[in-house]
Amino acid sequence: METTWAAPVGRLVRVAKHAWFDRLWALTHPGVGGGTEGLVLSGGGSRASFQIGALRYLYDVRHIAPTSIVGTSAGSIVGAMLAQSLDPVIQSEQLRVLENFWLAMTGPEEMYAEQTWFRRLREQWDDLSEVLPEPAPTAEAFVDPDTADPERAVKEALEYDPSTEGSDFSLSVAWQLLGSLPRLGRVGAGLASTLRGAERAASAYRPGPIVHRLLFESGFRAQAVRDSGVQLRLAIVGLGSGALRYIRQDGLIVDTDDQPVEPTPFDLSLGVWASCAIPGVFRPIKLGNELYVDGGVRETVPVEMAVEQLGVTRPYVIVSTPPDLALPDFEPRDMVSIMMRSFSILMDETVRDEVVWARRAGATVIDPRIEVHGSLTVDRGLLRINRDYGWMRAAEELTGAEDSPVDEIIEARLELYRLVGDHSAPAKAVRAARKHLRRLLVDADPALLPDGTDDWPDETPAHPEPR
Repeated sequence: METTWAAPVGRLVRVAKHAWFDRLWALTHPGVGGGTEGLVLSGGGSRASFQIGALRYLYDVRHIAPTSIVGTSAGSIVGAMLAQSLDPVIQSEQLRVLENFWLAMTGPEEMYAEQTWFRRLREQWDDLSEVLPEPAPTAEAFVDPDTADPERAVKEALEYDPSTEGSDFSLSVAWQLLGSLPRLGRVGAGLASTLRGAERAASAYRPGPIVHRLLFESGFRAQAVRDSGVQLRLAIVGLGSGALRYIRQDGLIVDTDDQPVEPTPFDLSLGVWASCAIPGVFRPIKLGNELYVDGGVRETVPVEMAVEQLGVTRPYVIVSTPPDLALPDFEPRDMVSIMMRSFSILMDETVRDEVVWARRAGATVIDPRIEVHGSLTVDRGLLRINRDYGWMRAAEELTGAEDSPVDEIIEARLELYRLVGDHSAPAKAVRAARKHLRRLLVDADPALLPDGTDDWPDETPAHPEPR
């Protein structure tokens, strides 16, 4: 193919593929067929750290040159960053920018920022708790299923309302607040203002600073995506129609047949935000006559769009969430953790079906088999481990390694990270964990190990800077 040029508004923009790179690929990968390379990036919240590691391997070791990118939710953020250029070298540079921002996060509020009304409500809680009526006594939290009086057990379970106990904010407390407004005086006036803010916000949270930094502080330019020549599709779901749709690189919204459904293009940044709008957590985004939410509601791994509509013949599918994810020790911390956990469970069956479809379509699927951290977890040490896990899983898939120790290495690294972070852990246990991890690394195939593995046995719980 030849390089061509377009000239929008006084400047030249490269819009075609690199013939030199196609020839280089053929020379350095004998026996590997040609075709159109593309990326399919799933959602997963902060687990996008896994995608970043897998992409690092694909760009740095396999020298991929994707011309089509399809993403949803967190994958839409990654995809939009990469789609600013058709040049794989520049895509790799954008990946490093993304990696540095991602691994610099310091807490979950970086991804899920409280709306002002919700923060004000927490700030007002001390004043409110002084004027609210005392909660009514309730049944015990748990009923022994072996009780001799099952009818009583069922009755107590039906009547039990833990939200009336203690002073934590809850839904039942909110109802008490509403009923008490007329007699709360000055406090009630402030609360009424807060509740009006809640009605306008339509959510307790908004995408945190990380989204703003990537879209507005990293040098990201929607115009660069539009002009790059990369085919980009970001999955969104119409809240009214229930239809799966995509916003493409030029801002137009298309259906699953890649046909426009709105005549007017929208700012791509809004499309990214819409693709991340988890129902019940973030406010839906209005584009045209429809409100849109997270594309993962209908399509967590949007591989069909890449293969059937964009003509991708060599798709790399990167999934952030392990299949059959079981968390027997899950402890809900708040409303968001429950919603996110429920969302993950709801999506599990869909993800498995989509991954099966992808493999049957000949896609290279890179997915985790173990849980390094949850979608809400922002711990720079764990983010880094998950990034390295993504690199190793990509190496495992692309080299066809059998009986690989990758999962065992990551589990050993997680155990060491836990022990070193636990000041009560015996020194003997820490030394044994270091020795075990070092032995696994020595025995592993070097092709499965990223740079820096020599330092892993000596890691500390301090949060390292991105490398």
